[in-house]
Formats: sequence, C-alpha cells, structure tokens
Amino acid sequence: MPPHRPHVLCGINAEYMGERIMKGQALADASQSSQTAKRIMEINHRHPIVDELRRRFKENKDDKEAKDAALLLYEIAALQSGFSLDDTNSFAARMHRTMKQGLNLDADGGLVEEEAYAIEEEPEEEEDEADEEGDDKEEEEEEKEKEKDVKDEL
Repeated sequence: MPPHRPHVLCGINAEYMGERIMKGQALADASQSSQTAKRIMEINHRHPIVDELRRRFKENKDDKEAKDAALLLYEIAALQSGFSLDDTNSFAARMHRTMKQGLNLDADGGLVEEEAYAIEEEPEEEEDEADEEGDDKEEEEEEKEKEKDVKDEL
C-alpha cells in the first residue's frame, strides 16, 4: 500500500462484481453459488493500529483483544469493499467487546441494576414555562412602576 494512504486496510477485488451478480441471480444453480471471488486485502504496515497489533502478537500470541481487533479490521475491510459477512453475530459480539474496552467497562459485566440506574427527575417543561411567565410579569410590573415614577417626577 502506498505510504500516502492513511487507511489501515483496503479490500480490493476486480472479480467481486461477478460474484455479486451470480449471488443475485434468482435461477443460479448450486454449483455457481459456491463460487466466490478471491478476496485480496492490502495492509498498511505503517499504520499505528497495525504496528500495535504486531507488537501485541509478538508479546503474546494468544492476546484476545489483539485477535478481536485483527478480525474486526478484516471484517470492516470486507464490508467496505461490499462483501457480506458470513457470521454477523460474531462481528456484533466483537464490536460490543471492543466498545466495552474503549469505555473501560467490564467485558463480562451484565446489565446495570435498577437501583444503580436511578435518574433524577427534572422539573417538567410546563413548570419551567410557568416560572418564565411569572418572571416576565414581574419585569413588566417593575417597568410600569418606573414609568409611573418618571411621570410623577415630571
């Protein structure tokens, strides 16, 4: 991949359109539907994500977070290139694990307890509007009093 590209991965495939047409044909027979285009993926080895993954795999070949990240990179490149994923549930599970890691949440943590999820109720908008109307009336009365004072002085 040329050094001027900021992307981590790039999926390129000239045969993809043929595969897509074959999958879309209503009368395609079973032998044609099993043919798939060769997927080619370019990796930008100078990208910081790739460099970090290389470092992590070098330290620990069984690093689950690094494996998830590598698989996500592949699946994202496939999706960006127009391919469909064979197992969207696994993709979603990896995305959720990655989001939890990014938010510093326990990967195995369950739902938040009802008591811990208490939301303080804010005053309703009607009360706020009533307060604003009351403030407006007070300001109007003050202005009228000032006008009266000015007239009395004249």
